[in-house]
Amino acid sequence: MQYLVIAFSSRSLAMQAQNIFARRGIPATLINTPREVDGSCGLSLRTDSRYRDAALRAVETTLLKTSVKAIALIDYPRSGEKSVRFLAR
Repeated sequence: MQYLVIAFSSRSLAMQAQNIFARRGIPATLINTPREVDGSCGLSLRTDSRYRDAALRAVETTLLKTSVKAIALIDYPRSGEKSVRFLAR
């Protein structure tokens, strides 16, 4: 399975993102943040890679317009070589 993990700087932001994703029909689950992401609140959203573009649009059009301290994307492709990218820090 390929999936995307989005880590947030606060628990309330992670829960807000989950609500935004639900309203947009993007299935996502709250999970503990992987160790690769330093400075996270400890909660992340995980969604299937098929929803990557929709998830990124949701983050960019809603959450990045607020005073977000950090949002990290972790891609887990089938090859197993994960990548971490910060959208905001």
